[in-house]
Amino acid sequence: MNMTLVLTGSTSGIGWETLKALLPNTELVILPVRNLGKAEKMISKLPEKDKIHLVEMDLSVMASVKKGCAEILKLTDSIDVLINNAGGMFPAGKQTEEGLDLTFATNHLGHFLLTRELLSALKKGKAKIINVSSEAHWIASDPSRDFSLKKSSNTTSAYGRAKLFNILFTNELKTRFESIGISSFSLHPGAVRTAFGSETSGITKAIIRATQLFFISPKAGAQTTIFLAISPKDKLVNGAYYVRKKVKTPSSVARNPKISAGLWTYSEEILKSLGY
Repeated sequence: MNMTLVLTGSTSGIGWETLKALLPNTELVILPVRNLGKAEKMISKLPEKDKIHLVEMDLSVMASVKKGCAEILKLTDSIDVLINNAGGMFPAGKQTEEGLDLTFATNHLGHFLLTRELLSALKKGKAKIINVSSEAHWIASDPSRDFSLKKSSNTTSAYGRAKLFNILFTNELKTRFESIGISSFSLHPGAVRTAFGSETSGITKAIIRATQLFFISPKAGAQTTIFLAISPKDKLVNGAYYVRKKVKTPSSVARNPKISAGLWTYSEEILKSLGY
């Protein structure tokens, strides 16, 4: 297997373990990263580092995503696997420099724009698009009245909705692009011991840290992502949500085609209003 891989969130936790495991199966690896210095230092220790190209990109800033995508398309015109792995839990109400909710921008809209901008290369590679979601999506109710997450005053509920968006996005990708050979998958990695939630408020952070005693290692958490990346397409279910390498039925809200179409339309409208 000599795939061209694009992977976000590669410099910590699950992303780092995913990168190390997939490296031997790749010909070219493109890592959109926020901190070039940190990434350069980390990959310098890897055995096949020559395959890796770093592209500066802050997924919470759409101008940065747009610029980074142009750079990626100069490196390759064909992508086999795109793993939208980056994400995070942030204080509710925290905004980006473009006026977007930070949880919405980082966990959904940045990846939405990244995927859209790379579409020509994804089409050519008949790519797999893998979106890292979470069982946290179960806490989310119908988000149609607040796709922006600006009305979500609670950090945990905003995160749950953002993880729901990852599944809705996966479903809509299947609807729109299955006919041209692109397949999409979402997954729950497991409750993983990482620096996750480090930017949240004191009480949320305390709850996360207390429960982390029961969490699994990032290496264990990366296994479903790795499985989806290397398994032949005919052994996978397009559009499915995976937990522990097996298909699992997500919440009824996550399976609602009206909501997934609504999220897509809203995402396009927001990007248009920002000039993208």
